[in-house]
Formats: sequence, structure tokens, C-alpha cells
Amino acid sequence: MENQMAGLNVIDHAVLSAGSAAAVSLADASPALALGKINGKTVRRMFLTVETGTVRYRADGTAPTAATGHAIAKDDSISFTGANYEQLISAIQFIGAGSVCPIQITYFD
Repeated sequence: MENQMAGLNVIDHAVLSAGSAAAVSLADASPALALGKINGKTVRRMFLTVETGTVRYRADGTAPTAATGHAIAKDDSISFTGANYEQLISAIQFIGAGSVCPIQITYFD
């Protein structure tokens, strides 16, 4: 994983809480992604880790449910760092399967 992120400029770190009641987007994270930007810089890449439980995500602009979307288990991580993922990052949404699941996110330009 280190080689894939080598040379990337970190913009910020955020935490997103994905519960089971409704899907959340990166606009719900702290700090929030607003119009694809954090600290005035456009976010094009990200790396995320699920801390507890399992979450599901969809990146097509449709909200995931407990039964639809890609599953990410506790302690798993996903890297969207190899290309320009600006559109995916703007559309991605998460939902927890059961309890609230914190997601740690690092944003890159």
C-alpha cells in the first residue's frame, strides 16, 4: 500500500460515522467534504479504513442498503488513490450494518 500512496499530497483526515438508519456521504464526515473540496483543495483520491462492524458502500450516487452495495468488514481498508477519483468521491455513500461504524478517511489531491 505504501508504494501506491507514495508521492501523494495529504489534504486532510476525516472521520465518518456510518449508522444503519440512513446512508451517509462524505459531506457528513468531520471535516465535511464540500463541493469536492477540503481546506480549499480539490479531493481526487482517498484511503479509508472501517474501524468496527461492517459497512456497505455505493459509488454511483445511489444510497446503499443493508443488502445492496459493496461490503467492507471491520479493519478492512480501501484505496482510491491510483487515479483521479473526484467523481466517485463526490457520489460515494455508506451505511452501517447494525451498530454505528466509524470510518477513518485520508484525503489526497
